[in-house]
Amino acid sequence: MKLILEQLFPTFRDFQESIPGIDANLDFTQLNASAETARKEIVNIITLPVCKKILQEEKGEARHYLQIALGNLTMAKELPFDIIRRRKSDIDIYKNEADAMIRSYTDNYYNAMDSLICTLESESQGPDTYQWKETPHYKVRSRLRIPTTEEFNLYYPIDNSYLFFFRTIPLQLEILAEELTDLFGRTTEKEELTDRLKRALSHLTVAMAIDRFDLQELPATIRNHYSESSLQRHVSNEQAYLKQLAADLVNKATDTIRSIETALSEPASGNVPTQTSFNRPDDKIYLMG
Repeated sequence: MKLILEQLFPTFRDFQESIPGIDANLDFTQLNASAETARKEIVNIITLPVCKKILQEEKGEARHYLQIALGNLTMAKELPFDIIRRRKSDIDIYKNEADAMIRSYTDNYYNAMDSLICTLESESQGPDTYQWKETPHYKVRSRLRIPTTEEFNLYYPIDNSYLFFFRTIPLQLEILAEELTDLFGRTTEKEELTDRLKRALSHLTVAMAIDRFDLQELPATIRNHYSESSLQRHVSNEQAYLKQLAADLVNKATDTIRSIETALSEPASGNVPTQTSFNRPDDKIYLMG
């Protein structure tokens, strides 16, 4: 049985040429444990049947992006063990260097997954070679109020990240189920209010993602709100900033929802009828000026 990486890379040299910074002393056997963890993470997103369809191809965009995604995620998970091996050979790597390498591998993984999902989305509009439409995440999109990456990006910038959008589908469904489904039903014939409500939904979804996702899982636009050039840049500072950003988004969304509810509660004419606003023949009370 082939090792995980051998299913995508013909030789270890091909792996080295595709993934930066690979130690020549490594081999597929040493990387297999990390590759298995990486494979599981990717399969959880695009499903096993889709992966098998991609592996059946000898070349193509989907296979290329899967190679890049799996290879970089493998190295991001393997790097701590690789550093220990290098230290045995008297090669030291500083913590900031290791962190930068892991961040680079992770960024490469997310970029490749964005491209892979974009390719699957494009293919699904035609013959759907990879059966992308049969995946659970694709099927539940009919229940979403913001069903595509491109539309979500219009309401809140996420770098058109297909991976981030698909990972937030359960979050969007949770928010709709708990708070907004009824309100969307009441704004059906009011396009302007529906548009504002979608913006509120996007803000709540991003706020929940900040609360539940790891920092590296967020699109660069969100991460880079915190200045990369700050002299006091620490993880604790980043986390504090992101928590504040999430709180601000929730507050904005809450204000928007309240204003929409107020608008829906107002009569269409703008005049509020009362029992004293009607003149009846039997009413003998007159106001004299």
